[in-house]
Amino acid sequence: MVISKANMYSGNFLKVYLEKIGLDEVSVTQRSSDGGIDLEAVRYGVGGFDGADAVDYFVQAKKNKPGTTIPIEKVRALRGVMPSGSKGIFITTASYSKKTEKFIEADSSRLIILIDVKSLVESCIDNEIGFVFTPVFSKDVMDALKDETDDLVKEDRTNAEENEEIKLVVDKQISANDIRARILRLPKAITNRLPEDVHKVKVIFNGLSPKELTVAKNRGYLAGVTDLYKKS
Repeated sequence: MVISKANMYSGNFLKVYLEKIGLDEVSVTQRSSDGGIDLEAVRYGVGGFDGADAVDYFVQAKKNKPGTTIPIEKVRALRGVMPSGSKGIFITTASYSKKTEKFIEADSSRLIILIDVKSLVESCIDNEIGFVFTPVFSKDVMDALKDETDDLVKEDRTNAEENEEIKLVVDKQISANDIRARILRLPKAITNRLPEDVHKVKVIFNGLSPKELTVAKNRGYLAGVTDLYKKS
């Protein structure tokens, strides 16, 4: 693709943005037959041992009007040019339909991360990209940093350590994509411990009472979490 002066600035911004969120070797593409790929990047794993666990990222960006929706065909085209084992990121100033959000879950070997205008702004704020703040001390915020991993509490205020069924506690950051897709991704530490014939699991979420959730066929996530997200 030929990059004009109008979108060269966007490419440079996205290059900085992707580097800030942890990607390496970010480059703006200039190919005419890239199937919509605007940038490419790499994410290295543990120690970067000869790139043995490095993941290639392919990024497409669309500057559309806020309030509009990106056609699913655009996201499908990105997946079409992604090699197996790679990951994609689609960034837009618009939003995505529920159909598109479900589509990205269909192929776990070529995962696509959807970043809409709201997620992009929030991510820029979190990573201090283009935003400057005056620091204000807040005791409430400091208190909220307390790690409650070892003090998991149920609705009846009993300590989870008293529940003999709990064998493993894992911290899991819930992403905006998880909430939009109404799923709870399973950490590998838990997936690896689940028997192959398990279709339901009991989950204690944010101290709420235990709830049975359905294990997806690809064993990558749990379904039936809409009510849990609403309560939390």
